[in-house]
Amino acid sequence: MSELPFIKMHGAGNDYVFVDGFVTTLPDNAPELAQRLSNRNFGVGADGLVYMIPPTNDSIDVKMRMWNADGSEGAMCGNALRCIALWMHKVGRAAKTCRAATASGEIHTEILSLNAGRNQADVRVQLPPPVLPTGGEQTLDDVRFTEVSVGNPHAVIFVDELSDRCVQQLGTVISTHPRFPGGINVEFVRVISANELEVRVYERGSGETLACGSGACAAVAAAVSKGLCQQNTPITVSLPGGNLHVLWHDPRGEGAPCLQLTGPAEISFEGVWQG
Repeated sequence: MSELPFIKMHGAGNDYVFVDGFVTTLPDNAPELAQRLSNRNFGVGADGLVYMIPPTNDSIDVKMRMWNADGSEGAMCGNALRCIALWMHKVGRAAKTCRAATASGEIHTEILSLNAGRNQADVRVQLPPPVLPTGGEQTLDDVRFTEVSVGNPHAVIFVDELSDRCVQQLGTVISTHPRFPGGINVEFVRVISANELEVRVYERGSGETLACGSGACAAVAAAVSKGLCQQNTPITVSLPGGNLHVLWHDPRGEGAPCLQLTGPAEISFEGVWQG
């Protein structure tokens, strides 16, 4: 029986099992391992598995690969990136800024505040600007949605009520619809005000999660595209696991446009998986 050291961390309740490839040999059966570790009855319990991989050049501090609870690989995870920034700082590999390579490109993170005694931090992630299709909203089985890419795909649906039935049933149908061969994350958004959104997320490969960093960014981008929120204005996104803060920064010639995602990261515990 082999042993695999791991770290359990979460961002606003969106939890992952992390393996530190700087000090641990990374297993090559990640999809199967993600399913086993993520199982909340027979495994560690998580929304997925994340590998922290040593960089191959000096332009980055760490490479991230992540797999959803069903073993499918994801390209982007804002919550996992904040956790990685916290861990890299804790073990002395990065200062308060950390550069991470992902399947969606290089991402910069910055620790804004740190409670070392409680293994907690508030971290800002700088993502590329969102990509929205031309033509506005689209329709799928009579459901209107806005498709947004923030390094991974999202379908954003604006609703008057965030009911369990809506999220669970409709989330499953859209996330696995043949129109999206690789699956899609689904955000259900209720507008509280021009500065606050309430969101629930059904993630492809994991089901409903307590929070989704990229999903919060997609919700804000869709809201801005509909004129419900404004660029260059901080938006609070309330999720079941806590609040995230998103700023779609479009400086119009003064610096590069980007999505800024700010929220908590926390180390829950460290352990060893008897695989």
